[in-house]
Amino acid sequence: MTIIAFAHTKGGVGKSTLCLLIASELAGSGSRVLIIDADQKQQSCLQWVNRCKQAGTLPEKLDAIAISKTEDLKLALKQTDADIILIDVQGSMNDLLIAAIVASDLTLVPTKANAIEMVETVKLFEWAEGNLKRAPLRLVLNRVDGIDTNTLAFQDAVRMIRDNKLPTLPTFVRARKVYEQFSRDAGTLNSIAVDRSKSEQVAKAKNNIVGLITDMTAIIDQPV
Repeated sequence: MTIIAFAHTKGGVGKSTLCLLIASELAGSGSRVLIIDADQKQQSCLQWVNRCKQAGTLPEKLDAIAISKTEDLKLALKQTDADIILIDVQGSMNDLLIAAIVASDLTLVPTKANAIEMVETVKLFEWAEGNLKRAPLRLVLNRVDGIDTNTLAFQDAVRMIRDNKLPTLPTFVRARKVYEQFSRDAGTLNSIAVDRSKSEQVAKAKNNIVGLITDMTAIIDQPV
């Protein structure tokens, strides 16, 4: 069983959508995937799963549950027979965020490439390093527009990553319209490709997520 957490102390960084994209791709490749939605306020992942169930688009091996306490998290991890568990945590510092990081084999910290987001991200990494014995955090640059990499804001964000020596996955996630369509009730990126005008966009989007999963797998498979 592999446990991956998606965490940040700030909301609006796109962690729930990223969690769903990864979950859908993993389930589509044959893994039994459970999303534990620990975002008590939004429950974006659980709502997406319910919408997809109603639309008949949810991958067969994907499901989600909601929790609100650390005790619920411990119980869910004991009772599931899933191959991969993804934990989506509310965008704030709380007990569930801490418990999810401690329980995970890898914690992804999605972050937009700008100074405001990076300041909060640096604080989270510093806190984890100072307070947790086991904190396998990796930063993921998320929602990167095509022109972003040429901007001063992006270059400043990269500089902050380097200056603070933040462990970062090499693959960053582009901002794509098909991700927005996926987050409604598409279930999988493949279902969007039924529209031939979007097949090329879907192929690029899938390659982006598969590349990120490959990065994640390399870290999880590293010998301790």
